[in-house]
Amino acid sequence: MTGALSMPEVLCQHALERVLAYLGDDGVVLTAEACRQALRLVESALADGAGPDLPARCITSIPEYFERPQEIIPDAAPPLKRGCIGYE
Repeated sequence: MTGALSMPEVLCQHALERVLAYLGDDGVVLTAEACRQALRLVESALADGAGPDLPARCITSIPEYFERPQEIIPDAAPPLKRGCIGYE
């Protein structure tokens, strides 16, 4: 059976793909439970309407559904130290 997908189905799929890609890039391990949580997130966003902003709304609500790993940002450069290059 090959039927054309309707707009809400396409938006739903796109939103789920974006959420999973975002989480994967953020270091979240995509276990079965994480995928089910992502589905709940998209389902909740769909309850508010299936407009073209659905993927963006899903991304902004990720912190409500997932505890993201802490970011550890290294220093931009080693500390500067004065030195002598031999001029007198």
